[in-house]
Amino acid sequence: MINKRVLIISNNALSDGNSNGRTLKNFFCTDDKEKLAQFFIQPDTPDFDVCEKYFCATDGQVLKSFLKGRSAGSVIEKKEDKESGIQAKASKKKRRTPFTMLLRNFLWQRKKWRTGFYRWVEEYQPELVLLQAGDAPFMFDLAVEISKKYGAPLVIYNSEDYYFKDYNYFRNSGVWGMFYPTFRRTLRKATKKAIEHASLSIYISEDLKNTYDKEFSKPSEYVYTATDVVPSESCQKESVFSYLGNLGLNRHLGLIDIGNALNQINPAYKLDVYGKLPNEQVGKVFESAEGISYKGLISYEEVKEVIGKSMLVFHTESFEDFYVKDIRHGFSTKIADSLASGTPLVVYAPESISCSKYLKENDCALVVSKKESLLEELRRMINDKEAREAYVQKALSIVEKNHRRENNQRKVESLLNGIRGN
Repeated sequence: MINKRVLIISNNALSDGNSNGRTLKNFFCTDDKEKLAQFFIQPDTPDFDVCEKYFCATDGQVLKSFLKGRSAGSVIEKKEDKESGIQAKASKKKRRTPFTMLLRNFLWQRKKWRTGFYRWVEEYQPELVLLQAGDAPFMFDLAVEISKKYGAPLVIYNSEDYYFKDYNYFRNSGVWGMFYPTFRRTLRKATKKAIEHASLSIYISEDLKNTYDKEFSKPSEYVYTATDVVPSESCQKESVFSYLGNLGLNRHLGLIDIGNALNQINPAYKLDVYGKLPNEQVGKVFESAEGISYKGLISYEEVKEVIGKSMLVFHTESFEDFYVKDIRHGFSTKIADSLASGTPLVVYAPESISCSKYLKENDCALVVSKKESLLEELRRMINDKEAREAYVQKALSIVEKNHRRENNQRKVESLLNGIRGN
């Protein structure tokens, strides 16, 4: 059990409803409930099984606070009548550019919105601050500010390499791209200040840890994404092939390749694709693809059921030069669930990214990094039961070493409990 009152500062709420929230939630157990509180900024519905103290302030609320000169955000109370069901439709995300990110940062740096938030923090009296790092400079600054105010050590959990992106990763930002150097300086300054102040940084992979360690000589550890998935008792169906997850970042192109390869092996084969459409265009592409059957968005519990019933489960990343560079430290949060499921994992992705390197080094999934090899590699996997079983056994072994939820919880608990006060 964690022995300090921990204030979590993050983009998403602790929840199984999104990958960031699920990753953080898996760090803790129900015994930690009284020692946790969370501040988050996305309009999520939090889970209350590991934490009951939540405060949320969104971008829109902070904008209204600036315009009307009043406090923003509120305590989130548990509701018994949770909404059920998820609608599968194209998402309409706000367009992010270096300019809008700078404007956003300006608004969040204003003090007026924080009146209610600081009243909530004062009541809680945090003894440790845990920041989930992203690309919002104000989040780093807020975490450092609270850490200093309450003498609470700061721990940073980081799954991204934004600090090192020396190119405009906000694609298609047009004329607003001219603000990227200013945004980058702002983000790097806030990140550096936070890391140098922090008592510990925890990274999502050893590869990402090594990258940051070359820049910062500060205490660090790595904790891979965790899972409580176990091999399914359901019978795997020999003609079911599934992809479940994010459909952005041009992943749909890799899925089309996979679907086409499966369809060439057997015209009856299709790749079942689950996830939220990033835009209507991707939906139309899926409709015209013979090897794709788009199934829409499903809940996390349904995701686990689909994986367990599949013959093969897939992950893919874009081979476009921009994305190869942009996701070089990428480590999908669903990899752990796939490895633990008892279903063989096939990854169609560049060999240079962290995820591919990790899986190849541990020989726990089939990694295909060339389009011309995809057809024959899939044919081999479908026809070779022994090869599939060999991957599964190695996958289950690496899960016990790096991804089992209970083990990772103990590791995080030990790391947090071992930190001395400022």
